[in-house]
Amino acid sequence: MSYRVELIPRDVLFFKDARPMEASDAGCGGNWPRPDQFYNALRHAFLRQWPEMQEWEGELHTRREGDKDSSFRFGALKTIGPFPCKDRELYLPMPLDWEMEVIPLRQTDLPSPLTHGFCAKSQEKRRNPQWLSRTTYEAYLKGEFPKVENEDAKLYGVDRNIGIGINAETSTTKDGAFYQAEYLRLCDGVTLAGEAECVIKPKRREGMVDVFAREDFPKDGIFGGQQGVCSIKCGDGCLILPRPSDPDTSYLRWTLLTPALFNAGWKPGWIAEDGKVLLPRKSVERLPGERREEWKKRQNAATGFDAKLIAARIGKPVAFSGWDEQAKAPKPTVLAVPAGSSYVFRCASIDEAKALASVLNAPNRRSDLNGEKGFGIGLCSSIQVND
Repeated sequence: MSYRVELIPRDVLFFKDARPMEASDAGCGGNWPRPDQFYNALRHAFLRQWPEMQEWEGELHTRREGDKDSSFRFGALKTIGPFPCKDRELYLPMPLDWEMEVIPLRQTDLPSPLTHGFCAKSQEKRRNPQWLSRTTYEAYLKGEFPKVENEDAKLYGVDRNIGIGINAETSTTKDGAFYQAEYLRLCDGVTLAGEAECVIKPKRREGMVDVFAREDFPKDGIFGGQQGVCSIKCGDGCLILPRPSDPDTSYLRWTLLTPALFNAGWKPGWIAEDGKVLLPRKSVERLPGERREEWKKRQNAATGFDAKLIAARIGKPVAFSGWDEQAKAPKPTVLAVPAGSSYVFRCASIDEAKALASVLNAPNRRSDLNGEKGFGIGLCSSIQVND
């Protein structure tokens, strides 16, 4: 069962990217939190609330060979979000193809298998907001582009403060080591809204345990860097995302609501070299107690789609890293396709477009990596292509 989860900050929050805080760099920590940061905040809240193995968790899960520290606790956690929410109105990332049309391109250096590109319908220069209300986003999915007001400043702002560097070995200040850092400050009435579920199967015990339904569920958590404190508000019912439009053409557009991590960079790993969609026609759920190898065999045996990728509108990649607690070392920097990016597929028929939309639409996760952490969430809509 999924729950609507809202994080309510008690102060400014710090969400740093992968760039070093040196020289003239302003320490860009005023970024909107990524899906993995939302996931980690909830999981760490669980581990702080229940630092020791609980009776309702069953026996300790078997560790992988060579993995001495991992106990796989709360590995069933899945999240979506977070998104800004103000006065119960949800806001979604601005689509990068806003007021654009798809046209065929010839004699270009587009990477294979792309054959079409995005072209602005108007030559007028404008600065689009970063966020759209849920109502406006639904209009976009219907092919409409209403006039939008920039409400970003009503959602959050960036504070800039001066800090002093600390010597990691002596825990004392470094002489002359000043830096500037940015912090995210939400406006009054704005929360970080998402969706989460964590239903675990206790090892060698009957039944299932819904962690979010427990009476001793944690009410507070640490979010982002520098130990930002948030209240955790959990309620019944899933996150109400925009309603995807029912495809009425054989061209299908998939727009990302959250960043996505693909093994091939900008191109999803489920797209063949010729652009063919290799996804199974229906979600193949893992059966209780089924070995991962058998589950993957059933997934691979499913039939694919008669659809090809023809166009993609990709934004500047999101670079981020992290800290590996087990290895006690920084994680390698990765690049994610940003939210708002769009992919267009040519399907064999309208029915085929509807079938493809059913496996691409949220809450399905189509990121090659970290799908359980909310990467690769998107919504589909029809689009006219000027062939």
